Amino acid sequence: MRGTNGVPVPIIVSTADPLGALKLTLIDRGFRAKKEYLRLFPSLNVSYNLFENLIVRGAYYQTVGRPDFVEYVGGLQLPNTDNPNSASNRITISNVNLKAWQAETYMARAEYYFAKGGQLSVGAFLRDYKNFYAAVVTRPTPQFLQAYGLDPDIFGDYDVATKYNYEGNIRMTGLEFDFQQPLTFLPNWARGMRFFVNASSQRAKDATDQFIDMSPFVASWGLSLNRPKFNIRINENYRGLQRRGPVAAGTRGIEPGSYTYRSKRLYIDVSAEYYLTKQLGAFMAIRNLNDATEDTKVYGPNTPSYAKFRQRDDYAALWTAGIKGSF
Repeated sequence: MRGTNGVPVPIIVSTADPLGALKLTLIDRGFRAKKEYLRLFPSLNVSYNLFENLIVRGAYYQTVGRPDFVEYVGGLQLPNTDNPNSASNRITISNVNLKAWQAETYMARAEYYFAKGGQLSVGAFLRDYKNFYAAVVTRPTPQFLQAYGLDPDIFGDYDVATKYNYEGNIRMTGLEFDFQQPLTFLPNWARGMRFFVNASSQRAKDATDQFIDMSPFVASWGLSLNRPKFNIRINENYRGLQRRGPVAAGTRGIEPGSYTYRSKRLYIDVSAEYYLTKQLGAFMAIRNLNDATEDTKVYGPNTPSYAKFRQRDDYAALWTAGIKGSF
């Protein structure tokens, strides 16, 4: 609301009337948007038996990813003018013109089956993204402030954060490995034991910081023992160093090129079941037996080792036990 001189008039709203504040700051169904994503998604899957126990597979397919619903209904969020020095205090605007990203994926895989029940497989994929979403923070232009009716004297010094479709191509590559084998060479008391190991890696080129939580290397391995009366499983899961989102330069002395990282960690899980009868059994599971922690670090190219650590989450081990049955 503006006065006769065009200057915005402050409105005092009682904290006991939150509905009144919403009526003054939000317009009910004030914006309409209509989007349609009409696409064809061809796919091709081929497999060929090179030998009786060796199969090669190939695939090609297209996928699409639509923007979140908030991009069409989020509107404009203004910063808190009482805290002008905060680096995260920005004008945030959704982009109704965001296009859906589209990707083409090529996959290849080879599977070898051992005579005594084991399996070995190796696979790889290549995925190209077009129109992927990228975040941008920029200075507001006079045209932008005028289009949204924002006073340049109040909001002209605040950055504007929004999303756009990245014009370049983003390529993601991945590798995976899987091996399973029953340990038939063990003595009779260890019959029914099986070993497994698998690993995977995903990397993106020119990712524009959008693939947060992508794991360059993940591996799992373990042993299982299955008998008619009971079974025991021991699994170990390893996750390598994981880069998350960028940290704004200048925040608490952070240098450009700084990111948040999740440190490598190893989880050990144990589970067991014992069948009292055909219908009734007892079970126990231990998650994170070794009490592995989730460490967070923030650093850039020149951050010393002693200054990288930021936070530690210690969830400890989770023990679960109970009785289950089917009748």
